[in-house]
Amino acid sequence: MADVRQAPKRLYGVGPKTADTSDRAGLGSRHVAWMSIAAGVSVANIYYVQPLLRPLATSFAVSDALAGLLPMITMVGYAAGLLLVVPVLERAGLHRLMRWLNAGRLIALALAASATGYPVFAAASVLLGATSVLAQILMPAAASLVPPEAVGRTTARITVGLFGGIVGARVIAGALDGLLGWRPVYALSALATLVVHLALRRLPEPPLRHALGYRALLRSLLPLLRSERGLRRAALTAAAGFAAFNIFWTAVTLYVTGPTHGWSTTGAGLLGLVGVVGTATVLATGRFLDRGAQRGLAVAAAGVMALGLLIAGLWGLSAGALILGALLLDSGARVSNVANQTHALRQRPEARARLNTLYMTTYFAAGSVGSAAGALLFAHIGWTLTTLAAAALAALGATLAARA
Repeated sequence: MADVRQAPKRLYGVGPKTADTSDRAGLGSRHVAWMSIAAGVSVANIYYVQPLLRPLATSFAVSDALAGLLPMITMVGYAAGLLLVVPVLERAGLHRLMRWLNAGRLIALALAASATGYPVFAAASVLLGATSVLAQILMPAAASLVPPEAVGRTTARITVGLFGGIVGARVIAGALDGLLGWRPVYALSALATLVVHLALRRLPEPPLRHALGYRALLRSLLPLLRSERGLRRAALTAAAGFAAFNIFWTAVTLYVTGPTHGWSTTGAGLLGLVGVVGTATVLATGRFLDRGAQRGLAVAAAGVMALGLLIAGLWGLSAGALILGALLLDSGARVSNVANQTHALRQRPEARARLNTLYMTTYFAAGSVGSAAGALLFAHIGWTLTTLAAAALAALGATLAARA
């Protein structure tokens, strides 16, 4: 390992790019499978709340609009974890960081499950979001443990688990609330956290890149962002699409459980099953990503998202149109993320954790704004105009990707 004092520019992301010299031995298919499962279990914690908005509003005696802010609050916590925790991977190592995150997440889940008032649940949501960034630790770690020509496929496999967690979160939360109430959702997540923690203990440890201190790691983020145009384009393209994605999924829960459709929370959760198709689509994109097709996939995915939002918005009185629109939106969002994230992680192999921090912080900051906007827009301008606004954001993402 080079002496960090002799190569400050490279470590801060403003010098010449270097080859990836990671020790990649030992990362087998079983390891990647468990990383995929762990990514899903972790990220699910951000999305359990979406089909539970009305039960939580009733339980805490707050308005739908205030309950609708909970997805945003959770994502703000997640964005904070991405910014402040993920870069530590390059110094503390994978296993040490996983222990910290899993312990913190168990505390947050216990607080959420036992909360008797909105403030406590909101505080638990922030902590839960901040400690659910495990998937974004695993992505750069896996990319450092496989050959460069396999980065796209490996990222796609872990992303399948991540988006599977999003799909499962909505379905599980809706179904459990219908049977037992919302509190067992968080108790079940705590059990799943313990299982994956035990399963990941045999993962190989990626080599530490350098000995930069924590403050130096954080100070290096802005120069890295300035120096990498490809990273900026990928992050902004994905952010526009993810904001649109979350506008839809926050608003659609309130829409279908309201007087227009009158669905139960279980029915609202089952709508998330459309994501199974999108999750399967990601697997088919891995090899294309390894052949350099990120730009074309990103443009096509953003266009599919915009089309899905238009269908759901203009023909929202039809359950079939809602399902078709959600299916197209979810499929496009999954492909958009994996294409843009793979492109971002390839910019500087020696700084993958920080690249992922910058990419995903932008991504989830936009998602948190989208979640809040979904509830507020739906309350003030109704379903059709809300989805048209989201479609415009998705179209913006397509434009940015085309110009990259």
